[in-house]
Amino acid sequence: MISIISLIVVLIFAAIVRYAIDSSKTSKKLDVLIKEVHYLKTEIKKLQHHKQQDSSKNIIDEKV
Repeated sequence: MISIISLIVVLIFAAIVRYAIDSSKTSKKLDVLIKEVHYLKTEIKKLQHHKQQDSSKNIIDEKV
């Protein structure tokens, strides 16, 4: 009997925690943050690629 009551209490506690997490909308905010970080990484890679191309052009111009 005690095990059934403790199981019910644990399930209720889990439901309360789950509801609190869902209502705080942190998962949606986290998704937006992950997308923004991914966008920034691609922008940094583009900038580094353009910077490398510019520096290689300067080396070619100096040799000519």
